[in-house]
Order: sequence, then structure tokens, then C-alpha cells
Amino acid sequence: MTDIAPLAASTRARFGDPGVHAIVRTGRTVHAVTLGEWVGEEEVPELLCHTGVAGWSPAALQPTREPITCAHCLRKTGGAAGPSSQLPLFGE
Repeated sequence: MTDIAPLAASTRARFGDPGVHAIVRTGRTVHAVTLGEWVGEEEVPELLCHTGVAGWSPAALQPTREPITCAHCLRKTGGAAGPSSQLPLFGE
């Protein structure tokens, strides 16, 4: 079996500084990042809003210092979502 510890560690290092957020692949939405359990109890960065990432790979998240634009992440961090065209889901 492949040792995934180095992959997990390098991914954590990319998002380790305060103020580093994530974009999924070539998307435009900026998400807040938190650590979550991955495989074999390794922790890797994941989106705070838990938006699914198809074919999940640590390389799918691209670090950015742009401000968070995901309305769900903003609500979870206590930030102001501001005007948005994103509609609330299930009355959130």
C-alpha cells in the first residue's frame, strides 16, 4: 500500500498560513478551508461548506488569498455574505 502521509503533509503545508483559502480546480468561488480526516487518520484541507469535489484529490484545491465568496462558507465563518445571486437552499 502506498504511504499517503507525504501527500497529506504537502497538502496541509499549502494551506497552513492564516488567510489562505481555496478554489476548486479552475472554479471562481473562493471557499474557507479547514482540516478534515482523510485516509488512515491523515488530516488534509477540506472546504468548510463541505461542497463535494468530484474525484476528490488533494490537488483539486488551489490555494488563494482572495476573499471568501462562497455564501455558505461566509455564513459559517460569521462573515457578511453581501448581495448574492445564490439562492438559499431549504430555507437556510
